[in-house]
Amino acid sequence: MPLKLNGSTSGYVIVDAPAVAGTNTLTLPAGTGVVTAYDTATTSTGYLDLPAGTTAQRPASPTSGNIRFNTSLNYLEYYDGTSWNSVNNAYSVDYLVVAGGGGSGSAAGSGNGTGGGGAGGYLSVAAASIIPGASLTVTVGAGGTAASSNTGNQGGDGGASSLIGGSITTTSTGGGGGAGSIISSTNINGRSGGSGGGGSTYSSAGTAGSGTSGQGNAGGVASLSATAYGGGGGGGASAVGGNGSSTNGGSGGGGTTWLDGVAYAGGGGGGTYNGNGTAGTGGSGGGGSGTAGGSGNAGTVNRGGGAGGGGGNSGGTGSAGSAGGSGIVIIRYLGSQRGTGGTVTSAGGYTYHTFTTSGTYTA
Repeated sequence: MPLKLNGSTSGYVIVDAPAVAGTNTLTLPAGTGVVTAYDTATTSTGYLDLPAGTTAQRPASPTSGNIRFNTSLNYLEYYDGTSWNSVNNAYSVDYLVVAGGGGSGSAAGSGNGTGGGGAGGYLSVAAASIIPGASLTVTVGAGGTAASSNTGNQGGDGGASSLIGGSITTTSTGGGGGAGSIISSTNINGRSGGSGGGGSTYSSAGTAGSGTSGQGNAGGVASLSATAYGGGGGGGASAVGGNGSSTNGGSGGGGTTWLDGVAYAGGGGGGTYNGNGTAGTGGSGGGGSGTAGGSGNAGTVNRGGGAGGGGGNSGGTGSAGSAGGSGIVIIRYLGSQRGTGGTVTSAGGYTYHTFTTSGTYTA
């Protein structure tokens, strides 16, 4: 039966039965009560219980050879006399995965203001652990397609973006397409996605698309009131899309600024009919602005912005939708370059790997 010796405040020492018959003696030095163990073999198939704690809980005055499990970074680390290092040379990265933004809808004939596209899903992860030599597959989603002219169709959904490899499996959802304007119970609804597309109207009001929890927000609804018949704005990473009104298209929901100081994943603004009223502005983070009749503005490439909506014209010529902005994947870590892949830059003591197209990151 093992003997457990508890300390006066915390900690303990366990003395177990020896591997061979004999006397098992533990002698505590007088005064200090410190036991030093070294050059000791074991046949145990159990475990060694090491200290564990966050980065902030590291010893204030470590000495060379100290070893512990870092719960913030999820790896075993040791102190070399100058700094803490991973036992397997793993390092910590922050990364961003933004999907493609949704395209905007088309107005058929003299259709009303169309909905803005929803922003691509926005996912940011801090302090993920990567082991050198690991290969991570990077997928950058395309922007949603523009609805064809004079069809009244919804804009296309954006493509998903992802970073997958080792312990990392992160996928963001493409933004929902904005609604078109025609007599249809389906086309006048914004599509759901990372952020939802804005709604539109014709003889009735459509619904806004919903966003994905943790990635984005819902789009706004449109107005059946003259004279602008404003379309709803697409949702963004940090805010829902604005609602259309009799005088305005809804504004696109705002995006979110990442660690590089750039905003991503803004929703597209809603359009209005035939030059009437004021179209909705695009959300910060690459959302395209709407237009008062005609085709809206495209979402910004590699920002995951939703496209701006447009509207029909009194001559019955209709309009086309616009394309959403493509997504982006960014990986960064402290210090000089360690991995390969993407466009490599440095700023503020960090190395950045920016993927504007699909590829591979090798740690």
